[in-house]
Amino acid sequence: MPDLGAAVVTVALAAIIRLALVPLLGTEAPLLLFGAMAAALTFWGGLGPGILATALGTTVGTLLFIKPVEQLARGHLAMPLEPTLFFGETLFVCWLIYRVRAGQETSEAKQQRRDDSLAFVAHELRHPLSTIQLAAATLQRDRSPEATDRAAMLITRSAARLARVVDDLVDVTRLQRASLSVSLQRIDLREPLLAALEVARPSFAQRHQSIEAAVPTATLPVNGDAIRLQQVFSNLLSNASKYSPEGSEVRIAVNCGRGRVDVVVRDSGLGIKDDMLERIFEPFVRESGGGTTDGLGVGLTLARTLVEQHGGQISAHSDGPGRGSEFRVMLPVLDEMPQAHVTTH
Repeated sequence: MPDLGAAVVTVALAAIIRLALVPLLGTEAPLLLFGAMAAALTFWGGLGPGILATALGTTVGTLLFIKPVEQLARGHLAMPLEPTLFFGETLFVCWLIYRVRAGQETSEAKQQRRDDSLAFVAHELRHPLSTIQLAAATLQRDRSPEATDRAAMLITRSAARLARVVDDLVDVTRLQRASLSVSLQRIDLREPLLAALEVARPSFAQRHQSIEAAVPTATLPVNGDAIRLQQVFSNLLSNASKYSPEGSEVRIAVNCGRGRVDVVVRDSGLGIKDDMLERIFEPFVRESGGGTTDGLGVGLTLARTLVEQHGGQISAHSDGPGRGSEFRVMLPVLDEMPQAHVTTH
């Protein structure tokens, strides 16, 4: 309805202006004014209003200035050539304007995202570098064992954070160049999953968080890259820990059936807003509202790319902010398997 209202107002304005020019142009003049108004509406309002304005402008212009009303009353209903050409030409012009405008907006959006990403990366690099500089200055002033130990701890933590940022940047570069590859072979999916669990446990312990994993005792044969799949599960576990409060529990469930295996990671953390469920898989996008600030927000982007290279899918679900999140990795299995017993780790 807003599109129709805008089109009606535009055509009415064009008709009023055109009627005011009748003494100068006559009633048989071209319908360029209606076309210009439709093109302007397309530029400001989009293709939908432009098409409506084109149709209404053709009709109103034809009735008022090409085929007078009294001729219609006499039964002369043949459509003149000029309105037909005008309608087609105006539609084409509106489409061109829409494409140019859409391309301009896309380019501006990409540039804005690029600028935001650069600013974000600069912020992530600045903090650990400042900490290292502070630790170095401390060592210059005080060489006591206590000061040395504290400075060494700060340098070690900051260096680790810098390493994570650099690793993320390398992954982003590979994603953009489409050079991130996997080496597929028959593997047991439990191996990269259990390896990711073991790697994650120390960081979970630091935040007093626990992991409950229900993993089948039977083999889960998939065509995959064990190292890359471990990276996928590690990213999901890191994400669950990062956005969950201290002392919380993260659950992992593995479901088999219908030619596929589903690995589900659930947390009871901050949750995800509906409008972010797809955006969180984009580079440098992180859910706002809490969580730690480590990393550049490319872990989920990397996870989706790797899962898709394995012929699978990854999806996110949340009941809303404050109600936790669920990430599901779906991979095809090589053999149809009966339901297996599970073991909890």
